[in-house]
Amino acid sequence: MCHLCELYGDPTAGGGVWYLNPKNYARQMYRRRPPGYVPSGAETGPEAGVGLGGLRTVQIMEQGPEAWAEYQKAIAERARRGGGSQVVPIRDAEKIMDISSPIGLIACICRKVDRGIDERSPEEYTCMGMGVGMLKWERWPERYKGGVHFVNPDEAKEWLWKCDKLGYVHALMTFGAPYIGGFCQCEYPACVAIRGRLDFGTGLLKGHHVALVNYDKCNGCGVCAQRCQFGALKFEVTIDKANIDPFQCFGCGLCETACPTGAIHLERRASIPALREVW
Repeated sequence: MCHLCELYGDPTAGGGVWYLNPKNYARQMYRRRPPGYVPSGAETGPEAGVGLGGLRTVQIMEQGPEAWAEYQKAIAERARRGGGSQVVPIRDAEKIMDISSPIGLIACICRKVDRGIDERSPEEYTCMGMGVGMLKWERWPERYKGGVHFVNPDEAKEWLWKCDKLGYVHALMTFGAPYIGGFCQCEYPACVAIRGRLDFGTGLLKGHHVALVNYDKCNGCGVCAQRCQFGALKFEVTIDKANIDPFQCFGCGLCETACPTGAIHLERRASIPALREVW
């Protein structure tokens, strides 16, 4: 299990996988706060407006250089360990849809920042918000300029498969760990999370699975190699087959869902001794 499972998983829910624990989508909406209250812990994510660059950051800076240095160290360690961002294959994504209500389709902030693409309609949306935080979406009008299109679990699954066919990686995001509030459908280099991991080695955690090739079934079509965002998959000319480097694989499953012969399958990372700690 990854460190997020150790911290936020429940053995009685989803086999201990943290994102299959319904509690991680059910943060408390409102709290009675005494005068002078300073947000901390799960309330210091971007949703609360007190993440990096927000109220929490300013308060720590006012405490002096030592407090600021410790805060920077904590931020760096969180990023190194993946923070609250992790790749998820489509079949686990479907399970998430059944436990994360309400679900809202929204515009992708990464594409707006990096590509100048402003998604303004449900037909264009490539990001998802989920959990009770979506009931308060109107508190952050700048983030949700394109609006929110609420969907039921079946509609959400259909949307996820559409994104999968387009070749988008499914990646969960927390907003004040352990509370999961976002589900990105994106690609390198537009996705901030994917780019942060591939270019700088921080942020996004690998998924709980690894893709493996059955060479007897592989016909060498090369379809899978066009979909890998992580440099783990290549067409090997010597054997005229697809070849996957399991140490580079993030377990997104895009190669598996596109394989026309069923030659690729996902194996649990924890079942492979050499990979169980490679996140």
